Amino acid sequence: MPHCLHREPPWNEIYLLSALAALAIAIIVGLQPLFLDDVLKIPFEKSGTINANLTVVAEIVSLFVIAYLGATRHTLGRKWFVMGGFALLTIGALLAPFSLQIGGALGLGGLSVFYLARILSSLGANAAQSQLATLMGDAASHERRAGAIINIMLMMALGGGVIYAIILQIPHDIGGVLTVMLIPVGVGLAGAWLAWRRLREITSGHEELDRPMDRVWELVSGDPRMQLCFAASFYARADLIVISLFLSLWTINFADVVDQGRDYAVAHAALAVGFLGLVVILSMPLWRRFMQQRSRISAIGASVSLAGAGFIAMGFVVNPFDWMMVIPLLLIGVGQGGCLTAPKVLAAELAPPDILGAVQGIFYLVGGMGLVLLVQSGGYYFDAVGPRSPFILMGTGNLLIMLYAVYLMRTGMDENSEHTLPKKRRQLNLKPLIFLFSLLPLAWLVGRVLLSGYAPGSSLGQMPVGFINRYLGDWAFNFLLISLSLRPIYEITGVKTLAQYGRMVGLYAFFYALLHVLTYVWLEWVFKWGEMVDDIVKREFILLGVAAFVLLCALAATSFKQVVRKMGGKRWKQLHKLNYILTALVALHFIFAATHENGEPYVYALLVALLLGYRGRQYWKKRHDGASGPRPGRKRSAPHQPAKQDALVDDLA
Repeated sequence: MPHCLHREPPWNEIYLLSALAALAIAIIVGLQPLFLDDVLKIPFEKSGTINANLTVVAEIVSLFVIAYLGATRHTLGRKWFVMGGFALLTIGALLAPFSLQIGGALGLGGLSVFYLARILSSLGANAAQSQLATLMGDAASHERRAGAIINIMLMMALGGGVIYAIILQIPHDIGGVLTVMLIPVGVGLAGAWLAWRRLREITSGHEELDRPMDRVWELVSGDPRMQLCFAASFYARADLIVISLFLSLWTINFADVVDQGRDYAVAHAALAVGFLGLVVILSMPLWRRFMQQRSRISAIGASVSLAGAGFIAMGFVVNPFDWMMVIPLLLIGVGQGGCLTAPKVLAAELAPPDILGAVQGIFYLVGGMGLVLLVQSGGYYFDAVGPRSPFILMGTGNLLIMLYAVYLMRTGMDENSEHTLPKKRRQLNLKPLIFLFSLLPLAWLVGRVLLSGYAPGSSLGQMPVGFINRYLGDWAFNFLLISLSLRPIYEITGVKTLAQYGRMVGLYAFFYALLHVLTYVWLEWVFKWGEMVDDIVKREFILLGVAAFVLLCALAATSFKQVVRKMGGKRWKQLHKLNYILTALVALHFIFAATHENGEPYVYALLVALLLGYRGRQYWKKRHDGASGPRPGRKRSAPHQPAKQDALVDDLA
């Protein structure tokens, strides 16, 4: 479809649509805990995990669908993406209030239908917001990009914070949670109509690239400031969702203690989110001046440090209805104002115009991945440790991003007054950043153990040993899946530089698996071998875990370069084909050990099947190509020798 270039972009429509999308998804997420508790009757002890799973599953589906459809944006146009997004949001919002009735009629259960409603509404809101952000990038000149980004963030904070807080007073003051849940239906219809009538297609005037990911990776890997932007975006998008979701859950669960109803609890949490949104709005002009006078790197470091301090402070609040909650919310709001603007402004200024849309899209996907991991972990923490633990999780992560910003400034990566690197730009290895992110799960766990207390062989404090064991095992499996997915990612995107990080990620899988085993042997059974044997007899799936750990030890021990040279490339590759058996054993161990109520084991089983299926397809394709032989008249090429970086990817991947 040809794009029409207009002199004056539809700024007011873009800003208003951003506010509408933020408002609709904020209402849906904010009312979700009350709906599950009041209508679907979800028990308290499962509320954190189920609420987190709803958000995570909806976000995962959104990420995959938006990433796939992004390849066809030149055919459909951003306007139609926005319209379709609001239409899906409307359908999901219309299904949600009647999930119980529809599920009963179809024999599926109300929760299953609510999952579908959440997926549709999140997919619609995310599609609209991502395309509006990219549309802004296409429309804005270089001089106006910073102001346009800040204006969009202001409107999103207004819709998702202040207006949301006012609307969520209705269930308490007037009554009727189902009535309020229908408001996003009207918002979705208004957004679709506005996009259809007023939004116009805009191009940046640059020819679209066939493989923009190569350019994006070159930009990110070559400029440390872009790496910091993406690291900050990993947390920035999840911050407000974590506050809205888990603060609502906390107040609902604490309402009986202060002799208040659930409607009052949701209204109180909404007021807190509204106060947070107001602080974000008021702080954004201050951050804009800060970025003009100082470097963007220091702005990102200062904002994540303030947000991190606020989240940590929330971990020490006992009563969520106490006025002392204002102090951490104030810190988070001020920090969030910078977290939402500084990384986006810096990334937009650094990105060349012809790949700005791709950069904005990857920016959004990174934020979505952060939301998935952080909300999922927060749900586990909420149920197993306590309602304050998700905020500690967010705080430690923000503070680690601050350390990365400090690291960049101390190594000569900071900007001068003209916002350029004062020294010759040099390639920065991503390994320090991967190292920080890979240690995050351990930092979260150690922080909670120090706060709650723990003694071997018992469950003193708020940290039960079963949670520690399951938590470490989950992260060992996560890193194993990440390492296994590196080859498909770099083969599809063409970014072969990813190969050099496969060995590092694989060794982190071994690290967390080792901690998982030590927790079982030491903390759970205190080296009581006889009782351990009895436990293994009762729970046969532990044998699968033992077999997988033995294989993982062998692969980890042979992952060093000296060992590879001694073994020889052929023997080393044959040994590391055991990785496929290892992954299958870990998947079975996880599936048999996990509870099947929330569907998590099936999601992991699907991921393993997809990854192993991809590797199997590539193997048979290679064999078929080899069997067919070279084409007539063409010289047979020499046998392929695995490159050094390919060997690193095969290691534990």
